[in-house]
Amino acid sequence: MSEIEYTMRYDFAMSSFARMYGVPRVNSSEPIHRFCRKWAKTEDQFDPLYSLTEVDFYFKDLWDIWGGYV
Repeated sequence: MSEIEYTMRYDFAMSSFARMYGVPRVNSSEPIHRFCRKWAKTEDQFDPLYSLTEVDFYFKDLWDIWGGYV
């Protein structure tokens, strides 16, 4: 994976958390940053037809499962 792909995936995940929790809270949360960095390195893919709500639920579900263990 290129650095550009990694950065785009990280930004994608961070934007979802920012929509859910607000920019100030997300920017100040190191666990969310760690979670997004870890997710950005995975092979998980999204169908381009997913809505932002579906994306947010996806990240919320992942966070509930393993967000506290990152």
